Amino acid sequence: NIVVYYPDGTRAGDGGSMTAPIARNKHRPLLLPLYKPALTPGGVLRFEIASTRPNTLMLTHVYLGANATLEKAYYLNNLLRQDSVKVLLTTLLLAALLIGGIWLFYPARKEYLWYAIGTALWGIHSSNLVIRDIPVNDALWAASVPFTIGLSVLALVTMVYYYVPRDLPPRRYTHPLFYLWATVLVLAVPLFILPYASGAQANYHIVWYSLLALLFSLVLAYVVQLYWLHQTAKRLLFVLCGFAMLVFGLHDTEVIIEQHSTRPYLLHFAAMFTLLTQYVLLVRRFVSSLRETQYYANNLETIVAAREQELEANYQKIRGMEQEKAVVDERERIMRDIHDGFGGDLISTLAMLERPDARISVIKENIQDALNDLRLVIDSLDFDSQDITTALGMFRSRNSRKIKQAGFELRWAVEDIATPAGFGAEKTLQLLRIVQEAITNAIKHSGGNTITVSTGTDASSEHGFVQIADNGVGMPETYQPGKGLASMRKRATTINATIDIGHHLSDTGTQVRITLR
Repeated sequence: NIVVYYPDGTRAGDGGSMTAPIARNKHRPLLLPLYKPALTPGGVLRFEIASTRPNTLMLTHVYLGANATLEKAYYLNNLLRQDSVKVLLTTLLLAALLIGGIWLFYPARKEYLWYAIGTALWGIHSSNLVIRDIPVNDALWAASVPFTIGLSVLALVTMVYYYVPRDLPPRRYTHPLFYLWATVLVLAVPLFILPYASGAQANYHIVWYSLLALLFSLVLAYVVQLYWLHQTAKRLLFVLCGFAMLVFGLHDTEVIIEQHSTRPYLLHFAAMFTLLTQYVLLVRRFVSSLRETQYYANNLETIVAAREQELEANYQKIRGMEQEKAVVDERERIMRDIHDGFGGDLISTLAMLERPDARISVIKENIQDALNDLRLVIDSLDFDSQDITTALGMFRSRNSRKIKQAGFELRWAVEDIATPAGFGAEKTLQLLRIVQEAITNAIKHSGGNTITVSTGTDASSEHGFVQIADNGVGMPETYQPGKGLASMRKRATTINATIDIGHHLSDTGTQVRITLR
């Protein structure tokens, strides 16, 4: 600060307080009007200068002249150094409030929050240029000025981090941001602990601003790389703003290093351009989101109806393809079943006919087996809409006469049992073939006169079962299973069932139990 005295010792004017905290006029031009009669020829004006640090005392560009002449230069200088900064501060704080308000309604959009924080901190930093009487002691204020600009740059870097990758594949990793913030906060500690009066804090300011310039250069290189990969107008604006801030920031760093320089700081002009550009981009994104929301709100029914029609068309198309595939699969299954059963019996019969010693009774039996198997294939065709009990009922209606003609009584004890999931036509056919083979074996080998077909649910496993039992002589202890029993076990395996054959299930005869799983 400065005080001017007339030759007679009377105070002519001053720039504020001369005691701590001393008024700060480094960035403020002063116009002190002088009373002309008090200026005597040969008189000397005395200047008293005060500073918080003696080695920073400086007085330059002192002019003495007519008030009308000096006022022009004063107002121009004041416009550049004070009024423009006040307009900047007002603009930045209003932008921070507006974007911060938007973030309150859309908390998931973190770029709005970090823009508001960065802009507010930049405004606080720039207030150093216009505040004359500081509210805290000089050491704390001198530390807060570089600290706030550092946090502001870091907040804006974070904003860019969340904003730019929107058009890229997801890469939202927060660990680098955490480490970056932690590093900057640790490096900021010396700002508040180094002694102020000796100039150690001021010397660290140079280190601090150099680190910020390096950090900003790295971020700028990243933004340039993004623009190079995908050139858009938004990214070009980020690149231009970044270079403007870098150039003006280097200028201000040079002014700080030259302690006696009176050149004005310029970074706040680049900051205003940059922050307003980002403000426009964020507001455009917000307006675009509102328009999109409004569009969907106004056209929701139309959009939903169109989507429903599209889904219905796709569903019908998929359903048609599934039906076509089901028909093809069913055709292949029928061909395979006929080949394995009916076709095999016919081939065997044809081979018998070619032998000179062929017996009519055996040929007749083979043909009857082929017809029975064909009936099983036909019975299994419509099983997709039936259950096991119904399939067994159809089997009974086709085979009861044959069993009676063989001299056996068919006892029917079938009750409803749960059909296993996925137990379709093919598995039903295999089950009926096992039942038919068991009945055929009973007729041929049991020596009894009764065959009982029953169903039930196993008490221990809660699985359903189908059982065929006769009242014959049973199986001898030395009995060796033939191809028929091996075929039954193989078919049971294909339908994920277990088969138990023996006489231990009852006192007499032989029982075949197929347990379904």
